[in-house]
Amino acid sequence: MKMTVLVIGATGKTGRSVVEALTARGVKVAAASRTPDTAHHGDAVRPVRFDWADRGTWAPALEGASGLYMVGPYAHPTGETLVGELLAEAPDLRRVALLSVIGADRLPPEVMMADWERDVRASGKEWTILRPNWFIQNFGNAFAAGLRDKGALDLPAGDAALSFVDTRDVAEVAAAALAEDGHTGQTYDVTGPQSLTYAEALKTIGDAAGKDLTYHPISHEQAAENLRAAGVRERAITWQRGLYDLIHEGVNAPVTDVVERATGRPARSLAQYAAENAATWR
Repeated sequence: MKMTVLVIGATGKTGRSVVEALTARGVKVAAASRTPDTAHHGDAVRPVRFDWADRGTWAPALEGASGLYMVGPYAHPTGETLVGELLAEAPDLRRVALLSVIGADRLPPEVMMADWERDVRASGKEWTILRPNWFIQNFGNAFAAGLRDKGALDLPAGDAALSFVDTRDVAEVAAAALAEDGHTGQTYDVTGPQSLTYAEALKTIGDAAGKDLTYHPISHEQAAENLRAAGVRERAITWQRGLYDLIHEGVNAPVTDVVERATGRPARSLAQYAAENAATWR
């Protein structure tokens, strides 16, 4: 199917990889962000401006797009309705892949993902919902400084296990859902190939980096205090509490074969990622 896909959040955690995965399939991409990257991408990628808070950017970004990869308006104070409103303004859009999260329907209302999923399902488009587990790349981004400088990670995850997933695999599943038939109406729990506790994950990373890394389980209250000290907004703290509650309930432990079914190859492991990025934690 000849198509152009609008990638919202094209400079984000998954968006960059979605752009790469789509262009590798020969799909043209409109790479959308609030401050688009104007560097030369070649004919396959067109940088466009898109801002959930500026409706004047919506129609120009959507122009010519028959597919959409969507990261929702997390930062918008009334973002629960915006996904539905955007889709209502996109009559020419055929396919939609929404980035959600495992357990979205069990999260507090403030998280808004259940609202977005509902509106995507009701949109009349050919939709696929991606519910990935926690990203492996968090260890190389959000957690990297603490692991490198202190050799430790403090989180309120207890001893629960998670099937951490590589963002490149999430992106390749999204690309398959948008570029191929057979994924319409599917809600995919996208996971890595094994379930690990944070202590086990840090052992894997430490072995690759050649250093001892320690996981310290902390309380929700301590985690919230740490986030407030870092200037994080209360709404985001509520989201984090909801996500960690799911971890404690075992929601993040199962392993699925979604990556292999959608891409034809096994999901990347944490050990693979750690070997590729060992210098990050030294």
